Amino acid sequence: MSELLLTLAIGGAGGVGALARWLMIRWHGVLPFGLFLVNILAGAIIGYVYSIGITDELVTILSIGLAGGLSTFATVAKESFDYYHRGRLAQMFLTLAINTLMPVLAMLLVMWASFFGII
Repeated sequence: MSELLLTLAIGGAGGVGALARWLMIRWHGVLPFGLFLVNILAGAIIGYVYSIGITDELVTILSIGLAGGLSTFATVAKESFDYYHRGRLAQMFLTLAINTLMPVLAMLLVMWASFFGII
């Protein structure tokens, strides 16, 4: 695959991920549940992509493009900052912890499930 085509494919996949993030991130309750969902889903996508034996180009497109467009640290920082300024420290720490730990755990769980033939 040419560099130009790879770049365009990453951009297209990133756009799809960003649009999906926009649709899911609006789910908000006591905690930013949509934010948790997009980051955990991105971690699961990366775990799946790295465990299924596809070409390096497709790994790049799906991990950098799709999962990268889907996940967001900027929104994690914004939500945490907002909770901090409203004096909701427990919600701030939960937001930071869930968005840091759960995507990694989702990635590892998907890789483990793939290794054992569950998915």
